[in-house]
Amino acid sequence: MEIYALNNWIQALFVFFGGDFVGAVNWGALGGLALWAILFTFQGIGLAKMAKKRGMKRRWLAFVPFANILYMGKLAGDCFIFNQRVKRAGLYVMLAQIVATLVAGCVIASEIYLYNAYGAPIIDPETFSVHWQGIEGSFSRFVLGFYELSNFFFPILQLVYEVLMLVLLLGLYRRYCPKNYVPLGFLALFVPMSRFFVIFAIRNRKEVDYDAYVRARREAYMRQQQQYQQQYQQRYGNPYGNPYGGNPYGSPYGNPYGQSTPPRPEPPKEPDEPFEEFSSGKPHGSSGGDTSSSDDFFG
Repeated sequence: MEIYALNNWIQALFVFFGGDFVGAVNWGALGGLALWAILFTFQGIGLAKMAKKRGMKRRWLAFVPFANILYMGKLAGDCFIFNQRVKRAGLYVMLAQIVATLVAGCVIASEIYLYNAYGAPIIDPETFSVHWQGIEGSFSRFVLGFYELSNFFFPILQLVYEVLMLVLLLGLYRRYCPKNYVPLGFLALFVPMSRFFVIFAIRNRKEVDYDAYVRARREAYMRQQQQYQQQYQQRYGNPYGNPYGGNPYGSPYGNPYGQSTPPRPEPPKEPDEPFEEFSSGKPHGSSGGDTSSSDDFFG
């Protein structure tokens, strides 16, 4: 499948820089195969390195076409799709890759035969369909029929393969880069060539238990929240326990925010009587006590 994508890219570049369609088809097949071999080698180095760190045997399978997908499945372990565990995901992807690669190879071979035997086709500007003129012979008609039919069923086969590959890569990435495994997986879905570089880049990473990783992240988050609450309480006290001090409802204006209350001033003393030495020590108008002095004064 990756060879087919590389083939199309090289064809587009060849035509863009002024090449003819026949040359684009031929060079596209050769160039796509060469680039795929280079990328495949990088991926094999990454898989073999990860297998060596885990002590896995038969690491040479990482460099065998189709078998390397099965080896990748062993490195990934159990995969998940919609929270459902998928066992032997590598086997399913390998089978899908075999079928898709055979069909893609037949499509490329049909295209090469038709372009070299009958030249560039006529392209319908409305439907963008291609038509060759002068097709003769049962073999040529069979090739043309397969090529035209592949435009309908090959995209479906390609989608199935890419979805299965996405499930496998998500299982692999979550073991070696659990923090960014979802973005990397969808990057491989939209840019299939990216998986070769990513697998080579993560070859020196250690295997991670994803469930333990999630628990550790959750516990770290809970500890961070507890520390934040403790720091907040130490700084601001208990803002919701008693916002109005010790007596919130007895005296609404008395120390509402816990501030220190200044002492009340003492009442002023009464002034001394100016003629206190002449008084009898009794209040004025009192009828009780001794009255002999007043009687002596009036005779």
